[in-house]
Amino acid sequence: MNLLTYVIIAVVLFFVIKNLIPLYYKNKSRNEFKNGSYSDAKKHYEKAMSLEKQNFNSKIEYTYMLLRMGLFEDALHVTETTLAYKLEPQNRSKAVLQRCMCYYKTGNFDEAYNDICQLYNDGYRSIAMYGLMGLFKILKNPKSEDTYNFCLEAYDYADDDRDICDNMAICYYNRAEYAKAKEISDAVIEKNPSFIEGWYHGAQIDYSMGDYKSAKNKLDKISDCTRSPMTTVSELDVNSLMEKVSLKLKENN
Repeated sequence: MNLLTYVIIAVVLFFVIKNLIPLYYKNKSRNEFKNGSYSDAKKHYEKAMSLEKQNFNSKIEYTYMLLRMGLFEDALHVTETTLAYKLEPQNRSKAVLQRCMCYYKTGNFDEAYNDICQLYNDGYRSIAMYGLMGLFKILKNPKSEDTYNFCLEAYDYADDDRDICDNMAICYYNRAEYAKAKEISDAVIEKNPSFIEGWYHGAQIDYSMGDYKSAKNKLDKISDCTRSPMTTVSELDVNSLMEKVSLKLKENN
């Protein structure tokens, strides 16, 4: 073989190593993740990332997977390494938003809240930002006008997003505007039948409206849903509400 042939072979091998092999490991990781084989998914995505240069989209995807696996500290580490590099403003905002979720899940709520407020003040807007910031505002000041007005703004931005709609329903619930809360909540769970938070908040609304049978039916639906480390409603919350609902049903019989 002549020199040109060797050069062509070297270029092809470089292309394969640089692009196709990492892609193979990422696809393998995605399939394992979908099947619940989280240990293998983590191992193969790390292998892919070791074979390619800094890839922003890969780091964002990997962080998402780690969060869904419940590996919050690992997810935070990935976001920190991502943010250590110079990024385009939009990409940097996306990475900071992911770090907000990492902070929240590692118990650093104040850092998460401050960071997402800074993103908002800097003009960053996205469905994910509105959904997460609405949740944070509800957790921090559930009945404040600021929280209500923000969730209204988010609802105007994307009135078909599951999390934004759920936040809006919670706001109406906290203001005792139960009919409005129920209208939104029922639409959410109709479109998202595996949404634990939606069923739980819908049951809360029904309970407050005195419809205990409907509340129980909604709580029963939760057992058919798959809980993940990202679920924000605990089993303790569900069981506590179920006890209250069951007591009311007994009283009315």
